[in-house]
Amino acid sequence: MSTTTKPAPSSPLKRPKPSWLKKNEKRWLPVATVVGIFAIWEIAGNMNLWDPLFFSHPSVIWEGFLSLTTGPLLSDLRVTGIEFLLGMMIALGIGVPVGIMLGTSKRLYWAFDPVVTALYSTPILVLTPLMVIWFGLGIGSKIANVAILAVFPVLINMMEGVRNTDRSLMRAAKSFGANGWAIQRDVIFPSVVPFFVTGLRLAIGKGMIAVVVGEYIAATEGIGYRIRADAEVFNTPRYLAGVLIMVVVSVIIMALIKVLERKLAPWRTPVLGD
Repeated sequence: MSTTTKPAPSSPLKRPKPSWLKKNEKRWLPVATVVGIFAIWEIAGNMNLWDPLFFSHPSVIWEGFLSLTTGPLLSDLRVTGIEFLLGMMIALGIGVPVGIMLGTSKRLYWAFDPVVTALYSTPILVLTPLMVIWFGLGIGSKIANVAILAVFPVLINMMEGVRNTDRSLMRAAKSFGANGWAIQRDVIFPSVVPFFVTGLRLAIGKGMIAVVVGEYIAATEGIGYRIRADAEVFNTPRYLAGVLIMVVVSVIIMALIKVLERKLAPWRTPVLGD
């Protein structure tokens, strides 16, 4: 009687280990993009493709930045930072509770949604001269500018976050005896966090625009005022250096917001990866 032997099971194919570039592309891709843009910008500037009176390239802008550091740059940053932070605190202090209130009550939502939409659609920056009349040339008018422009992204996103909370989860929580605070903490809060972070990102962008425009139009100190002063005398390198300072500050703040989001909502995983 002959015996047949079973063939040995084939070993599973081993996937090749990803290269260093593949594993770290999240880190090097943005760096490579920025370096490439600055390299092309520098080359174009050295080829004199534009009038240096009206535009500059990175090496010359760096010289303008060094010139700014010898002046009142830190004082201007301090003033702009105070105006921005106080304005954002007011915007969050109003936008978060009002957004939750409008999202929770359907009657309040029906009553005030058209008003919120109309105010959000209004070009608020045209009211900057009015803010100066009301609050003067000091930091008050800039704080008001930031607060007015930043409050609506927060308010609208909080409102929509509450309204988009899964009602079946709320009913399940109530069936297990959860009270109002427990439902807010365990059901509504996790649902609202992504909306809050999105609103905060939008509000920061709006707030940056508001504080710089406010200082540009009517101020005696601050980064916006410094940008205007350099632009008026065609000191283009310093003027663009001031603009890039605000860009860098905005990027740093946005990176910190992403860290905050991962702390507040560690369960949230983007569809295309983070």
